[in-house]
Amino acid sequence: MTVLQFFYRFFTALVCTVYWHGAYALDWSSTELQYLHGSGYRMPGNANDVSRSLFTVSHTDGYALGRNFFFLDTLITEGGEPAQIELYGEAYTYLSLGKVSGLPLHYGMVKDVSVAGGVNLGENMDSTHSGTRVMLYGAAVDFDLPGFSLFTVDFLRHKPLEPAVSGGSWQITPVWKLPFTVYGTQWSLEGFADFIGAKDHGTARQTLAQPQLRLDLGGIWHHPGKLYVGIEYQYWRNKFGIKGLNESLPQALLVWSF
Repeated sequence: MTVLQFFYRFFTALVCTVYWHGAYALDWSSTELQYLHGSGYRMPGNANDVSRSLFTVSHTDGYALGRNFFFLDTLITEGGEPAQIELYGEAYTYLSLGKVSGLPLHYGMVKDVSVAGGVNLGENMDSTHSGTRVMLYGAAVDFDLPGFSLFTVDFLRHKPLEPAVSGGSWQITPVWKLPFTVYGTQWSLEGFADFIGAKDHGTARQTLAQPQLRLDLGGIWHHPGKLYVGIEYQYWRNKFGIKGLNESLPQALLVWSF
């Protein structure tokens, strides 16, 4: 199954859930289109800095029993290596134990606990070989932290299917959103970090962090929550599990939310 086929089926299933099963209709949803541009990406076997543009569609929603999240990246290489287009996407679903049981799980800073499952899929449009295929499952803990509108941590089993490796690994992913105001303008510091264990004896532990600093540009013209500008900093240590392949660069950011 290709990346596009998977996300088409995932979206179709989501629509069917919303419109055909009223008991599980969405309580809320948010969809974004993002544009990123940067130079300084690193690729295996290439000593040159690579420049790229990235177009991302992301969607998150909540319903009676939990929430869903997915994104699809289109990566366009513009310099530093042959021009190419790649697709990469991730999709996750979370089943809230508090909502399913009807019992309050809020205790101290812990707001809820969920069962989590997801997939990661990658595809190079100029290659005949299938790309990344990863299955993930585990738990997520939602935290209630002062100032944060969102702070959750996933604890997942990380099982690569392609390229094949012996055994699996683990992944810990905090995700956050911290809104704040500066001289009447609305900002947010948000993003995620993946901490991934070594998959076998030939790979190294990875750290991938993508924090974003956003300015709500639409809010200046009395249309808040629609258009954002900002910067994303990408840090990737041991990229793809390759020891010593490190990435550190800023990226210009434009976001349309609807």
